[in-house]
Amino acid sequence: MENIKIQPNWKKSKEQIWSEHFDSLTQSVHVNRKRFRFNVLYAAAAILIIFLVLPGLYVKTVTAEKGERKDMILPDGSAVTLNSESELSYKPMLWFISRSLKLSGEALFEVNKGREFRVITVSGTVTVLGTSFNVYSRGDDLSVTCYTGKVAVSTEDKNVLLEKNKRFEFISGVSSESYSESYVKHNSWIENRFHFESVNLKMVFEEIERQYNILITHSDDLDLIYSGSFDKPEKPQEILDIVTAPFNLSVRVNGNEFIIIKED
Repeated sequence: MENIKIQPNWKKSKEQIWSEHFDSLTQSVHVNRKRFRFNVLYAAAAILIIFLVLPGLYVKTVTAEKGERKDMILPDGSAVTLNSESELSYKPMLWFISRSLKLSGEALFEVNKGREFRVITVSGTVTVLGTSFNVYSRGDDLSVTCYTGKVAVSTEDKNVLLEKNKRFEFISGVSSESYSESYVKHNSWIENRFHFESVNLKMVFEEIERQYNILITHSDDLDLIYSGSFDKPEKPQEILDIVTAPFNLSVRVNGNEFIIIKED
């Protein structure tokens, strides 16, 4: 039997057939590969952005309410004690890049030596390398007392370097510097002592309110200056008797409210 050859009933070349039936499939594969690579790069970029941004977004806040104090240790081992009605915030994940925190209220700092350490307040910035100092920042008022080492204080119109037993104050818009042997940690609130040097009596009452979590009411015309140093009594009535005695004032108690009255 002779060999039989069957001729295909079309006049297209194999190249034309391949182009018509398989080129689109090849193009689809290339498109999918490009999309996959783009998705991988997009995911990697998103992860990188999160890695870079997240440390800057995470802020730790520590608060001491009225009538309490709070001790804390920062990531570098530096110690902070917050006074009553005070708040501190910082970024733990960036701490070893920038030792910087924000303070509202009052705090005692025992800073370990190392990179520059900054305390930022509404009225100014306190900068140290390693030392112990106290920062008071309430409203627009600022007071910084240096116990050991050196402390730099920067405000809008002042740059001051404090050494041991020196204090910088910005009170009611007026700045001043002073030196006193009594500016030591032993005389501070951290040692359960009250120490006031030429302080407006209204501010004295505000501090007593914070320490005992009480309410003190008085007339608005108490434009008096008080100085005194003594251990913190157990009861607020005792300290109010001490503070009001030089001004011929008396104290009336109504539950948790202490009313200051002028004697005739």
